[in-house]
Order: sequence, then C-alpha cells, then structure tokens
Amino acid sequence: MSVIDLDSPDLAWGHHPVAGAEVPAGMVMLHADPERPYRAVLVGFPSGWRRDATGNQPAGEEMVVISGTLHISGRTCSTGELLVAEPHATRAATSTDDDTRAVVWFTGQPGGWAEGPASEPGALDVVVLEPGAVRGPRDAFPGSVEVRTDVVGETFDCAADLVWPDSRKYAHLPAGTPAPAIAGRVVVRLWD
Repeated sequence: MSVIDLDSPDLAWGHHPVAGAEVPAGMVMLHADPERPYRAVLVGFPSGWRRDATGNQPAGEEMVVISGTLHISGRTCSTGELLVAEPHATRAATSTDDDTRAVVWFTGQPGGWAEGPASEPGALDVVVLEPGAVRGPRDAFPGSVEVRTDVVGETFDCAADLVWPDSRKYAHLPAGTPAPAIAGRVVVRLWD
C-alpha cells in the first residue's frame, strides 16, 4: 500500500480521448483490479474542456471532484461533492471549469459509448461529501461509498480506496490493511 499525492509532479500522466469529446483529458491510473473491471483513475481536464455530444456508456462512474467544477446533464458537481453515474446514465452538455480534477471509480468494461440516451438510462446524482453514508449498495455498483472524519489505522474486510479530498491524497488498501496515518475527512470506497 502506498499513498499517492494527487498534486505530485511525478505522476505519470497520459492523454486519453473521452468518447464524444474533441479534446482528450489527462489521466493517471491509480489502481486497476487484476480480476474484475474496477479501476480508479485521476482525471485532469484541460481548460475549456467540453463534450457537446449526448450519449451513454455501460460502465458506471463515481467521481470525487478534488478541484474545479464539472457540469453534466444539467447538474453541477464541485469540489466536496461526488457524482454518481449509474451504467447507461445519460451524459449531455458536459463541460468543466478551469483546473478541474477528479478521482473517478469506474465499474465495468471500458468503452462502449453509444450516441443518445439509453432505452433504460441509469440515474445520475450529485451528493455532498458529508460524514455518513453517501451511497449504499446498488445493483448498478458493487460495494458502497461513505465519508468518514478519520480512518487512521482502521482495517476493512474488503479492498478499499481512500481519497482525502482536503489534502488531495489517495490510497488503495487490500482487505485487512491498516489505513495510513493521514488525518481528516476521507471518502471510503468499499469494493465488496
């Protein structure tokens, strides 16, 4: 287990196309499950980034915005909020403010963008990151997301991703691994 500083100049950024957008986004792979299609990615959007296309994709996304603001399908998700987009949620009129970065958890196979809304679209919600349960188990997502005031030394029965939005740090913990000594509010993504 290692803690990743999400502002480190040593991060290995790649530029990846985003379906339906003309300009790629910067991405850093934080963790990829070797057996299941789960992954955590740091996404950095360039100034003026936008996706005018309307569409949907089979992977679910949960996005902790750590700087800036994302606008999507008539909703706004800013620093201190979580975007929860179930598989096949309609994504339309998407844009970002300057310096928008987010830790994104993808659940499902990458790719598969389809133009227009799905025949049975998933939900798209924005949730404020306050202590307590943010998202309980759903058919569309494994595990859960909660916000805690502190997890120093705590262990979890399953793999967990931790994001400290205030200090902008990330860690992936295998089951049973004690959480590192980082104080403060933390978003806990439990994978089972």
